[in-house]
Amino acid sequence: MRSAQRPVPAREGRDWLATAWARHPLVAMARHRPRLTFFQGLHGMIRAGMALPIAFSDLSRGAARDPFRRAVAQVGEAVAAGSGLAEAMRRQPRWFEPQTVELLGAAEASGTLDTALARIVEQMQEAQRMRWRAVMLCLYPGYLLAAFIFGGSLLDTATSIMASGKADAIVSTFVSHLIHNLLLVASIGLGAFLAPLVLAAPAIEPHWARLRMRVPLLGRVHRELQASHFSLVLGAALGAGLEAGQSLRMALDASGSPLLRSRATLAIHRLRSGASLTDVVEWLDVLDGESLQLVATAERTGDLDSVLALVSREHTEASMRALRTLMFVVIGLLSVFLFVTNIGKVVQLQAGYQNKLGELNDALGE
Repeated sequence: MRSAQRPVPAREGRDWLATAWARHPLVAMARHRPRLTFFQGLHGMIRAGMALPIAFSDLSRGAARDPFRRAVAQVGEAVAAGSGLAEAMRRQPRWFEPQTVELLGAAEASGTLDTALARIVEQMQEAQRMRWRAVMLCLYPGYLLAAFIFGGSLLDTATSIMASGKADAIVSTFVSHLIHNLLLVASIGLGAFLAPLVLAAPAIEPHWARLRMRVPLLGRVHRELQASHFSLVLGAALGAGLEAGQSLRMALDASGSPLLRSRATLAIHRLRSGASLTDVVEWLDVLDGESLQLVATAERTGDLDSVLALVSREHTEASMRALRTLMFVVIGLLSVFLFVTNIGKVVQLQAGYQNKLGELNDALGE
């Protein structure tokens, strides 16, 4: 009897899709407010000296109607049962990103949850401000897109009427071209919306993670964010007094890079074999030359935690600058494309008009 192959559990597929959906940029933007309110509330309660189970009991009110608050309630139940905060949050990957979990894990070990939560709130607010800037920058190409849909439909209608000579079908021809352009734009928009979900598929994500690092500007954004998350968690873990190898593993998990996570075992082996932390970080190629110099100096002087926090902030700011540049480039390319497309239609219309004039002159000459 042949043994049947074990199918992939449907639950794993649903969990992957739910996690990918929760981390979609537009979904994350829409869900930003309740998550920010949670972390602000948790920060305030921790700063006031309130116990975690009590804090989570208050922050999970209304869980029956809200999936995020249900997740918060489950984290609170796990903490009340004796689980660590980071460990409990790690069981809710839909709602808590790896870099957030690892940072809280390091802060929990050092008793600096107050500082870590303040940093998380600050990062979330900056990320939301960046999303709104992106939305505002997209207003101008949105106007161009509307001009492409309606103006392009008018130009296509004129070209079709001139080619067919049926001037009595102007309205139906215009509606036909308008629907065609609307469907074209809608299909492109749908593809752009679904792209993050497709790229997050387990079979695709590792390959995309390597490819995107080679794309100009986009690769820089991801590289700076990886360096920021890595430095922040590494500094917090070392400052908490955790062993260097454990701190390094937490930092690599927080980086969000499948490639860096896959090199964690070898990196820890190098570190425990006598290599300095700076040597290992340089081998991982996660920080730039200037940051490596700061880390090397801090390792000599014993000031790694504060220096790594500074390095993290610098890389966060660099990622925001690179992201703004990337958005300007994308918007510029879209504007040029729409402009050239409509100019091409005008030229085509003019050529058709000249042909009609030529045919009319030939007819009159005969």
